[in-house]
Amino acid sequence: MTYAAEPYAQFVDDLLTSLTGGQVREQFRFLPEEAPFRLAAPDPVLPATVRVFGLVDSQYTRFRAGTDYAKLGADKTINWLAAESGAVLPDTGSVFFVNYEQQGGNPQLTDRNPGSVTRLLAESFAREYAVLSRQLEAVYQSAFIDTASGRDLEQLAALVGIERRRRLSATGSALFSRSSPAPADIFIPAGTKLSTGEPPPVGFETSEDRTLQRGNLSVEAPIAARLPGAAGVVAAGAVRVIDRPILGIDSVANPQATQFSSADESDELLRARCRRALETSGQATTGALLGALTTLPGLREKDIRIAEDYLAHPGVVKLSVALPAMSDAELQSAKEQAIALIEATRPLGVRVEHNIDAARPLGLATPGGGAVASDPAGPVPANVGIADPSTLLLPVNIDVVITPVTLSLSADQRNKLLQQANAAVEAFVKEAGIGETLVYNRLVAQLMALDAVLDVAVAMYPEDKTALEGRKNLIPDNPNGRPVLTRLDVAIGGSLILLDVAVNVALQGAALAAPDPSAPRAAALADIAEKLKNFVATLGTQTLTVALLKGQLTGSDTYSVTDLHYKVEYMEAGVRVHQQDVELPLSGLERLWVRGASLLNGAGT
Repeated sequence: MTYAAEPYAQFVDDLLTSLTGGQVREQFRFLPEEAPFRLAAPDPVLPATVRVFGLVDSQYTRFRAGTDYAKLGADKTINWLAAESGAVLPDTGSVFFVNYEQQGGNPQLTDRNPGSVTRLLAESFAREYAVLSRQLEAVYQSAFIDTASGRDLEQLAALVGIERRRRLSATGSALFSRSSPAPADIFIPAGTKLSTGEPPPVGFETSEDRTLQRGNLSVEAPIAARLPGAAGVVAAGAVRVIDRPILGIDSVANPQATQFSSADESDELLRARCRRALETSGQATTGALLGALTTLPGLREKDIRIAEDYLAHPGVVKLSVALPAMSDAELQSAKEQAIALIEATRPLGVRVEHNIDAARPLGLATPGGGAVASDPAGPVPANVGIADPSTLLLPVNIDVVITPVTLSLSADQRNKLLQQANAAVEAFVKEAGIGETLVYNRLVAQLMALDAVLDVAVAMYPEDKTALEGRKNLIPDNPNGRPVLTRLDVAIGGSLILLDVAVNVALQGAALAAPDPSAPRAAALADIAEKLKNFVATLGTQTLTVALLKGQLTGSDTYSVTDLHYKVEYMEAGVRVHQQDVELPLSGLERLWVRGASLLNGAGT
């Protein structure tokens, strides 16, 4: 049984029709065996007054005469049209209703006009009916995990022993810095442990990876208290100890006080845990196995692959697990917990073959799962579909070049854009699970969604491939392989380099006959500036030289360039190179612009 709220307009129509002598809510069930759907009116029915309504996709809908059903004939039967002709039909098995007027009769109330007493009463009662109908619908939806929300969902979750995860740990940010520009990129991994400087120490750890880029002085990373409770709320500057020093990082500090700012668990995540708890409670199913393993900290459903082949390997479940990164001691403990969970959840008489290299807990039940290994002293069990721990990872390299919306980015804006791009790529790869395809266009879309990004060029390829193969989806060759990021190179293109060009021009041809040589010289200079601007915009990974520029200024009938010199200024860094004609190797990330051209005798444009 389902319940859907009826709209206010339908209640108004029902009440007005009933008060003024019409027939309301003649009921039919939409089933083939219930046909024909003939009205029970003793008097002739006015066809123009027939209104049919019912449920379509669990929502109340008014059906259209001549489109969804044939116009009423003398037999007073509702004949539904074929769905192939575009007709909208009620949900199979649902109830639909018919309102109509009959010929004859002498109703006591006849005024249906807006503002009349009859209509005012109908609309007043209809509003209360509509509100009550909505409330009943909310009550109905609150009884199901898929539709309940908020407090109602929490009460459903309590029935399976689940509570919403609340914000219990204080969060903030820490600034890792050094006294001089970094000579190379310095990686600060997630999980880096920090502490306050005053006793008793309060422990924190970073929650995301960060990289202090070469040439920068600092980088900010989010942190969270290691233990829940109010002790994690500390003042600004209190966090200043790196428990395990990082080479190249001189100091750390939290610029703002930590606080309880993280959000509670969302309804969608709570629903997912409820569904998994229901599956787990029954045990003896692959869903129960999956639910039991995901209780391990940091282990997601997409990090687990369960395969069954009832014909080739009856009574065998093949399990591949990619445990999250952790210390050796924590990893060994997680493996032992995983084995215990597998043994406690697996069906009796079913063998679970897995890739977790830890001993089964001792007990009377000897049959069961175990890590698949090659044993020369005995037969090797069928291990098709079982992942060797060494093959669970698919190393991936990603190169990103970002073209910003503006070429005049400040150093802070550039660093912020680099951090956002790095975080987007790292999150994209971390989200992938066992055997999951890395979709190229999805990564491009996530990068394009960043502020100040005009265009991106991405190369995504396995570690043993080249960047030439990187503009396509990355599908693991091994279905048990989980993509992991081994190298990430994010660069911001469009670094603006300004060129000031000076040339010496010799007039020739018709220009020599000009009474005033300054006019053809000015025209020649404008032509030279235009040619150089168009040319430098196309430069890639070449080396900028005088010969390269001068080679683009040939073929004119009115002038020739006898000498050319230039000076360079890096707009973003604010650095002007005073040396003339410096040879400039280009990486393809720069944007060259001819700011001006002048004659060596002083005239310019």
